[in-house]
Amino acid sequence: MKILYLSRALLPSEISNSLSIMRVCQAFADRGHEVLLTGLASRKKTTDPITYYGLRGGFKVLVFLVSRLWDNRFTQPFLIPGLVLAWKTRSIVKSFAPDIIYSRLTLTELALIPRHLPIYYEMHSLSYLRGTRMQQSVFRWLLRHKNVHRIVVTTELMAKLLQSELLDTDIKVAHLSAEHPVIVTDEMLTSFRSLNLQGENFKNHVGYTGYLDTIGLRGTEIICQTAAKMPATAFHIVGGEQEIVEHWRRYAEDYNIHGNIFFYGHRNPSDMPLFLGCFDVVLAPLQHKIAPRAPTGMNMSPLKLPQYMSYKKAIVASDLPSHREVLTDGETALLVPPKDIDAWVSGIRLLLDDHERRTMLGNNAVNRYWSDFSPEVRVRQILDGIHASEPK
Repeated sequence: MKILYLSRALLPSEISNSLSIMRVCQAFADRGHEVLLTGLASRKKTTDPITYYGLRGGFKVLVFLVSRLWDNRFTQPFLIPGLVLAWKTRSIVKSFAPDIIYSRLTLTELALIPRHLPIYYEMHSLSYLRGTRMQQSVFRWLLRHKNVHRIVVTTELMAKLLQSELLDTDIKVAHLSAEHPVIVTDEMLTSFRSLNLQGENFKNHVGYTGYLDTIGLRGTEIICQTAAKMPATAFHIVGGEQEIVEHWRRYAEDYNIHGNIFFYGHRNPSDMPLFLGCFDVVLAPLQHKIAPRAPTGMNMSPLKLPQYMSYKKAIVASDLPSHREVLTDGETALLVPPKDIDAWVSGIRLLLDDHERRTMLGNNAVNRYWSDFSPEVRVRQILDGIHASEPK
């Protein structure tokens, strides 16, 4: 089957939605589908997106650079940039002749899609249903006048929210997945640790990998405050754009009294298995913050959890409804109150002191990954019901 994935994601980019989009394209391609992904060209990075994310490829990526003449603060409220992309996309549809359109982060970009083409639209929040009046009107126009075959969401929570808004639309839950784990030998890990890992003098190593922000959503302050109470443990924070990392370095000055907080900034995705191999325990300290477009909480699509699970890591995570859709407390992870620093300290210490418990959680987590959160499972969930179009 030929799949045209339309997005407005910056490619490549350190933002997590770009990685999520690339991953699902890789999963479609691995399943034998012919995939063409479109996105916006990053003005800062010229690296090939497939190389940048360390993926195998087998699909094509086409990025557009929209002129400032069409994409600026005066034209954006009128959705002009999306209309420009819609004209660009029109010719791609004709030449590529896709069987389905898959789409995320788009609106007016879909305006010129032919009515006969089924659209699979992925949503991680209420998105344009809670946007400006114009955005709401255009989104509902698309639902009425285009062949929106299915809305794909990543949590049961979001599915319930949308079911009350979109009564006549097929809504399918397809939890986020992670690439298959790669084999890391002891020799590779030893070499990587000596060249890259800071704080080798510490007995224990706890890590976080992923995107950072400055609004406290991803819980970087929780990591810093926890580190201040655990002097014998190194805390490694891998990810984040340079400006954001500097923000947190300044914040951490008041908590890094033991010299045990280490920032690495954005690293190549190919380094992630090696970083994870160095960590005794990994953290997912997402905080609960609501917004008009996310009344159950912002960023409730836990992208990092499937990767942690695939590498058999012992996880301590915030006790949030979206995390409970992926993790089971005491079975595949330890869940703690999001803002309770003492609970974070207790949970981490419990796992550091109990090797058998760490191993048990890691083994249960990887088994759950293969049964529910592998790329193959996600593709099956997304395309459920169109098996006749699947490759033989």
